[in-house]
Amino acid sequence: MTTKIWPAALLGLGLANAAMADAITDFNNSWVGQALSMQRVLDRAAPMKDNNIIGTHNSYNSEVYRDADSYLDPQQKFSIYDQLRLGARFIELDAHWTAQAHGWPWQWGNDLLLCHSGIGASMGSWHLGCSLTDRFVRDGMQEVRNWLDRPENANEVIILYVEDHTDGHHQELLNILNDKLGGKIYASGGCKDIPDSLTKLQVRQAGKQVVLWKDGGCSGNNGMAALAHTGLGNIGRIWEDGTTIGYINGLFNGGVDRISAADVTQAFKTGGNIVNLDQFTNSDGRLAAAVWSWDVGEPNNYNNQDCAVQWGNGRWDDAACTNTYAYACHQPGTGNWTVTRQTGAWNGGAAACAAIGNNYIFDVPTNSQHNELLKAAKAGVTHVWLNHNDMAVEGSWIIPGTVALPTTPVYKSLTDGRSGLCLDVSGSNTANGTKVQLWSCNGTNAQKWWYDAANGYLRSAVGSNKCLDNRGQAFNGGEIVIWDCVDSNNLRFDWVGSTLRNRHDNNIAVDAFGTTSGSRVGQWSYQGGPNQQWSWGN
Repeated sequence: MTTKIWPAALLGLGLANAAMADAITDFNNSWVGQALSMQRVLDRAAPMKDNNIIGTHNSYNSEVYRDADSYLDPQQKFSIYDQLRLGARFIELDAHWTAQAHGWPWQWGNDLLLCHSGIGASMGSWHLGCSLTDRFVRDGMQEVRNWLDRPENANEVIILYVEDHTDGHHQELLNILNDKLGGKIYASGGCKDIPDSLTKLQVRQAGKQVVLWKDGGCSGNNGMAALAHTGLGNIGRIWEDGTTIGYINGLFNGGVDRISAADVTQAFKTGGNIVNLDQFTNSDGRLAAAVWSWDVGEPNNYNNQDCAVQWGNGRWDDAACTNTYAYACHQPGTGNWTVTRQTGAWNGGAAACAAIGNNYIFDVPTNSQHNELLKAAKAGVTHVWLNHNDMAVEGSWIIPGTVALPTTPVYKSLTDGRSGLCLDVSGSNTANGTKVQLWSCNGTNAQKWWYDAANGYLRSAVGSNKCLDNRGQAFNGGEIVIWDCVDSNNLRFDWVGSTLRNRHDNNIAVDAFGTTSGSRVGQWSYQGGPNQQWSWGN
């Protein structure tokens, strides 16, 4: 009988050995580990196409899994579970439908294995390079699930890339995905790229944690087509291949570049999104190169410092909120940053940026490229306030544009960011088709809403089982009403930052058309203005 007994780490417990576990814990407690963790929170409400993401290339091809006939040319040193612990948020699993010899001979046959088959790929998908005892795809998926299920990872979101060499065995792959990651995957809705507007916050508000990308085009399997995205869309990605196979292929294809620390920094500065690394370890200097926000040793809360400021070098410090500096202002949805001539304490930022006009708001960069754009806009000003603070809870830095959603039915008012008026059901009418409007906030049920994140419904407190309804109108000026809560995307909305987006088209936002009581509320193409920003009240 040919079989393998995998140590506990390989089954997803993440402890390849005590020294490795301690090294990852030490890294996560270091300044670099903490800074990277804060960056992953900072961009939660920003589109994933604008995020800076560190991931691993061929995540399954690790020396942790190596034996006499498997993973002899490894690209990683840690298990998949430990790569996630170390901060990888893009994981790649190559799924091959190929021969396997696990267990007793009568258990042998074809199955979905994790293997590296780069040589055969150039001559057709022969699965050349796969071993009969390579790990099952389900083993790798189980490690991902075990990490996701850890309580400290409840708000984490990853991109899971399945490189498709399944020879059309999509039902078998779908069965594994449903078994190991059931309930965790943010469904594509059918044969499409990852949307430009998709945020990690939106994924979490849908109760999910995994954005699945399966290459190879649209699947003829309806379940797979509805679950997997078929491309990254406008999310950019660079990777390296340090294997012998990669070197051989490089000889025939112009060479294989390795990614240096300087490459990581430059990629993020110039708008790069995902950097996939080989040999991803806690001692990898490329991780420090991925830090673009806080300066070394910051934030340190020296003498009670709760407000963020960008220094002359572009890095950040926490400072006393009563200090006097200029303010960082940004036009949402653009790369336009400016700095006010007006200076003052941190709490003057919103008014100072609004006074500039043109929809400028007090803001904080959420990626390296925008941090560089702000640095360039300072024009000699050294210190500028950022809209980023931990005044409420020390160490918990507030991200503009995020909305805390109740997980149990809690009805609250929704306030328009431009007028300060509340989203209101006209005349407290409970009939299907009743229009919604702006009205002076009065605390009645006509102005009480609960966002049912599991379904994407914005439920009204009037009547029974009434929801906000866009009537299927994904166009400018579309009407918004209330309707019976039924299984239809007409009644589903996604929170993207502090905006409510139409589930039919995430580029359409709930929009307050006026500034006085009785003004219509409908929907319009997202433009980032305060009339499309909503916040929870009492």
